[in-house]
Amino acid sequence: MPQSASKAFFASREEYLQDPRFSGLQPSRSRIWLSSPTMHGEEQRWVDEAIQTNWVSTVGANIDEVEKLTAANIGRKYAVGLSSGTAALHLAIRLAGERLYGPRAVNEGTLSGHRVF
Repeated sequence: MPQSASKAFFASREEYLQDPRFSGLQPSRSRIWLSSPTMHGEEQRWVDEAIQTNWVSTVGANIDEVEKLTAANIGRKYAVGLSSGTAALHLAIRLAGERLYGPRAVNEGTLSGHRVF
């Protein structure tokens, strides 16, 4: 693997532009919006209902129903609805690690045994 292919970050814009993996690509001159919040159909009513009933969290009747329908759709007894893709990845990694290596000891974290300051 070439050295540049293993690099995750670039020290400068020029270094990025010289990387052969990005040959021919030009940086965007304007913002690229990842998503635009829009509501169609009944979404506004559902958002209003969630706010009015204090279910703006990871629990509640709507979440329970989504989990139940998802579990039925994928043929499983249970499904878990999480607040983000990041939370889902975190849970998956934690579960895979515990499955492979067993639960971690209490108070044993990433920085265990390392001087922080």
